[in-house]
Amino acid sequence: MTQETETGSRLALRTFGKVAALFVISVSAQACVIGGKKASLDTVLTTGSVPRQTRVFSDDSLAKDGQAILAALSSVPGETAGLPWENPESGARGLITAYSGEAECLAFTTTRESFDGIGLYQGKACRDAAGNLRMRRFEQQ
Repeated sequence: MTQETETGSRLALRTFGKVAALFVISVSAQACVIGGKKASLDTVLTTGSVPRQTRVFSDDSLAKDGQAILAALSSVPGETAGLPWENPESGARGLITAYSGEAECLAFTTTRESFDGIGLYQGKACRDAAGNLRMRRFEQQ
């Protein structure tokens, strides 16, 4: 090894040592500055749980029938007894025999004839912010 190569290697080692020492010092200084601050609680943001969605219909076929019932209720502006509805997809049909309005909601009674039999149901549909009827309750009696 020549004297020039040996001098270059020593110079590189010294430079590397200085850079490494500066890195360690800067990381230590940052840790002291960050570690000296106390964390405070964020009181601006408030979170909460989302209410659990309740199922109005016990199965999907009833949900499709519910859409047909809502369409029938929406189509008649006044109060009328004997309002028919039909769901061509499921083959179910029925007759809304009574309904009454309470504020933004309609309470109703309907029959439902389908391949699994005939049943009597009571329900409640309310208007949402856009003015559309949404089923809130639909129970077999």
